[in-house]
Amino acid sequence: MADCELCGVARPTLCPVKVDVPAYRNAFPTGMWMGICEECTNASHEANGLRSKADGKKCYLCGIKGVDLFTTDIKIPDFSEPYYKDKSRLLCGPCLEAAENAYNKRQKEKAHESHH
Repeated sequence: MADCELCGVARPTLCPVKVDVPAYRNAFPTGMWMGICEECTNASHEANGLRSKADGKKCYLCGIKGVDLFTTDIKIPDFSEPYYKDKSRLLCGPCLEAAENAYNKRQKEKAHESHH
């Protein structure tokens, strides 16, 4: 089990997303792998299509400051009614693109699974 980087939910499998984290660029020059659940990849896909700019200090995934940030609306599961809490996470353009790549890869896997 691993926790999703955006919503914090523990899932048995996550979609791998390669993110360039400036704080760890010396150790990981090609980027760090982070796990995002399928619901969050769907939400980031929708956010990538909208690209609604937001005011904020840093990206939620990579922590970069001073760049354009975009709102990603995610649903965090909760055990009390209404069973989901709506949260907005701010992601930079490169992180949205990385999540979009993970979304596209997952959609290809789903299409391939349905053929077997």
